[in-house]
Amino acid sequence: MGGVLGPDAIAARVDGELKDLSFVPRGDVSVEPVEAGSEDGLHVLRHSAAHVLAQAVCRLWPGTKYAIGPAIEDGFYYDLAIPVHVSADELPRIEEEMRAIVAEDQPFIREEVSRSEALARFSDQDFKREIIEDLAEQEGEVGPGDTVILYRNDDWLDLCLGPHVASTGRIGAFTLTSISGAYWRGDEKNPQLTRIYGTAWASKEDLEAHLHRLEEAERRDHRLLGRQLDLFSSPEELGPGLWVWHPRGGLFRKQLEDWVRDLHLARGYDPVVTPHIARSVLWETSGHLAKYSDNMYPPMQTDTGDYYVKPMNVARAAAHPWRHAG
Repeated sequence: MGGVLGPDAIAARVDGELKDLSFVPRGDVSVEPVEAGSEDGLHVLRHSAAHVLAQAVCRLWPGTKYAIGPAIEDGFYYDLAIPVHVSADELPRIEEEMRAIVAEDQPFIREEVSRSEALARFSDQDFKREIIEDLAEQEGEVGPGDTVILYRNDDWLDLCLGPHVASTGRIGAFTLTSISGAYWRGDEKNPQLTRIYGTAWASKEDLEAHLHRLEEAERRDHRLLGRQLDLFSSPEELGPGLWVWHPRGGLFRKQLEDWVRDLHLARGYDPVVTPHIARSVLWETSGHLAKYSDNMYPPMQTDTGDYYVKPMNVARAAAHPWRHAG
C-alpha cells in the first residue's frame, strides 16, 4: 500500500471499505487514498478527535466513565459520566489537554480480542461492558463473531470499529463548541451523562471558515431577527415554538403566502383544504397510530369517537394545501 498512497492520505478505501493505514490486505485489492479534506477523511478525523476528547477528560478527572463518541455532521461528541460537575467554562481546559495529546503524537493501535478479554480490560467502564454484553454476539457490531475490536493510544483504550488516523498528531484543526446533558441510550430512566461537542477540520483555514459560517447563521437566526424587526414573538404563556405574529410580521406573512399561492396557481395547481383533526379511524388506516402514537397529542374524546390532531407539522401542511390539476 505504501507505493499507492501519498503522504496526505490519512486512511484508505480497500475494495470500497474504509480502513486504517495500518491495514494489511491479503491478495490483490483495489486501494483508494482518503485525504483529510474529503468526506471520508473528515469522518475519520472527527472520530479520532472524539477519542482524544474522552481521553483528555479521563486525564483531567480520573474516574470518568465514558459511553459513546461518534463523528457527526460537521463535528463529533462524546457522552461521559464525569465525577464532578463540568460546565462550558471548562471547555478551554479540556481543549488544552486534547492539544497536549495531539502533540504527543500517540499511535492509534487496533486490537482484536475475545469478548471475555474485552470485558476484563473494561472492568471499570460500565457503559463499555454493557455494549459488549449486549452486542458482541451480533455480527459486525463490535467485531466478527466473538471478536471485539479495540483501539488503544498511549494507556487509553476504547471500544470501536474504527478506522482512525495513524496517530493523534494527524488530527487536524479542532475546537470544542458546547456542552449539554444526554441520557444513556436516550432513555430518561438511565443515567444522565455530560455530552461535549466539538468540530474538526483538515486545516485551520477550514475550521475558521466553518466557525464564521456558524456566526453568520446565528446572526441571521430568524428567531433573533423576528424579535429585532418586531415581526413575531413567542410568549411563555403559549408554549415554546408557538408564535404570535405582530402587525409588521402579519403583513410580511400575507405577502409571502400570496406569492406562494399565485406561484402554485400559475403552475397548474388547484387549492384544497383539509382539517387539522380527524377521527382515530383515519390515523389507524394510515398507520400513524400504530407507529407514532407515543409522539402524537392525546385524543379528544367526544360522543362521535376519538379525534386526533394530524400527526405532522401543521404549519407545513397549511403552507402546501394543493393538488396538481394536470
